[in-house]
Amino acid sequence: MKTLLCTLLLCCSAATGLAQGSKKYEAISRIYKHNDGTRTETRKDGDKNEIHESTFRNNVLICKRVFYCDTKGRTRQGVIYDGRLHPLGSILYGYDKNTDQLVEEQQYNKDGKLVRRLFYPGALKDPRYANRYVAFTFDPNDPKANPVAEAAPAKPTRPVDSEQEEFEPGIPLGTGAQSATAPAATTSTPTPAAARPPRQRFLAPRKP
Repeated sequence: MKTLLCTLLLCCSAATGLAQGSKKYEAISRIYKHNDGTRTETRKDGDKNEIHESTFRNNVLICKRVFYCDTKGRTRQGVIYDGRLHPLGSILYGYDKNTDQLVEEQQYNKDGKLVRRLFYPGALKDPRYANRYVAFTFDPNDPKANPVAEAAPAKPTRPVDSEQEEFEPGIPLGTGAQSATAPAATTSTPTPAAARPPRQRFLAPRKP
C-alpha cells in the first residue's frame, strides 16, 4: 500500500497575544492507497486528539470515520458514517485495568444498541478463543438473545495504518442484519463470565 505523508505546522497568533508568543498547532495528514482501489485520507490535529478518516472509491466518498483518543494517545471511541455522512454506528475500546493493553471493542448501531463485541488475543481465557481475535454478534432487537460467535477470522476496527492493505470499515450491522463484510455467525459464545468486559475502562456510549 502506498502512503503519502504531509505534515502541516500551523502557527496561530493574535495581535493581543504576541507579547506572550504564538501557540503552535501540528496537524498530520496522510493518504493511503489500498489494494482494492480505494484510498483513505486521514488527518490528526494534535491539540484535539482526534483522527478523521475519509475513504474514497473513484473519488466518491464511501465512508467516514472519526476516532477519539485520550491524553495518552490511546483510541477510546470511534464513530462511523456512510458516504452521505449519515451515522452508522459507534465503537468503544476497552483496556485492561492492570496492563493497560487494548482487550476489547464494543460496537453499537446508530440507535446506540450493542451489535458486536470483539476480543483481542489473550482477553478470553477459554482455550478456543485465547490466542486469536474473536467476535460475537448481538441482536439489538432482542437483548435476551444469546450472542453468537462469528465463524470467520475476526479483524479489529482501528485507524488506518501502513500495514492495512485492504480497507476494513468496521460495523455497521444496522438493525441486526449482517453487514457485507461480516461473516456468518455459527458457533456458540463463551460463558458470560469470560465475556464480561472491563467496564470501568470504557467510555460511556455516545450516540453519533
